[in-house]
Amino acid sequence: MKNLVSLAIAIAFSGSLIAQSPLTLTLNLETGKVYKIKNTSRQTIQATVNGQQFTSEVYNNFVTSYKVVNRTKDVMQIEFKFDTIENKVNSPMMKRETNSAIPAKSKEYLARIMNKVSTYKLVAKISTSGKFISFVNYKNFRDSVLMIMDSVPDTRKEQIQKQAEGVLGESTLQSMIEPYFVHIPEKAVNIGDKWDNTFAVKTSTVSMILFNSYTLNSIENNAAKLSCTSQIESIPPDDASAAMSMDVKGTSTSDLTVDMRTGLVSKSVGKNHVEGTMTVKNQGNEMKMPTIIDSQSEITEVE
Repeated sequence: MKNLVSLAIAIAFSGSLIAQSPLTLTLNLETGKVYKIKNTSRQTIQATVNGQQFTSEVYNNFVTSYKVVNRTKDVMQIEFKFDTIENKVNSPMMKRETNSAIPAKSKEYLARIMNKVSTYKLVAKISTSGKFISFVNYKNFRDSVLMIMDSVPDTRKEQIQKQAEGVLGESTLQSMIEPYFVHIPEKAVNIGDKWDNTFAVKTSTVSMILFNSYTLNSIENNAAKLSCTSQIESIPPDDASAAMSMDVKGTSTSDLTVDMRTGLVSKSVGKNHVEGTMTVKNQGNEMKMPTIIDSQSEITEVE
């Protein structure tokens, strides 16, 4: 009995030492294996115009597949495929649904461009520490998608080209993949340790920068439990004549589960709140609207 008690104490003690050992997180992806992640969000946008409040609901659903096609030391070439880019808008002014996974009609030019975005594959260099380095085939990807412009009538070419550029901008595509890997700390961390990073999110209508602070809360069964708080600030648009821009600030909180074997997020749940001003320009007129945006998001690894 004494030996069993001693063994139990030794096992418990060694387990305690393991739990207290610094955690080193890196991206450890198997070459050629396909990983898939689903990112959904729901936004409630409240805008005030001439004292009257309008509410819009926005739903986004992104499904992205990726795999390592080449690896040299600490840099991986990862091939990304945007399987589904789904967007639903329900506002007093309009209702709109787009889904890149559904074939578009011949004259639905923007929808056809989104079909192409989901058809071709984009290769990026990502370090094992989760840092985006560069795209490998950006020009070929962009040119392949924009072949659709050959079928657009001259009367609509300028409009469709501008909409396409909003989707195909290099920084926009970067912001579609970078957030999946930025949680990796630069050095080993213990439970309770914090680390920071910053990244930008750009879309065709708004750009924001996020100042993130992560905390390692616990380690359970090859899973690292993290929490994140973020300060959010909008970025002025590159084009001063853009039809819409936002000047907002806010905060975000999220809880993440990270697979310690791969370094990938297996699940993340977050909430965002931003407030500020939305500016809409139309035919030389400018309207500024106080705006509040609340959103909930979830990232899940798809088996």
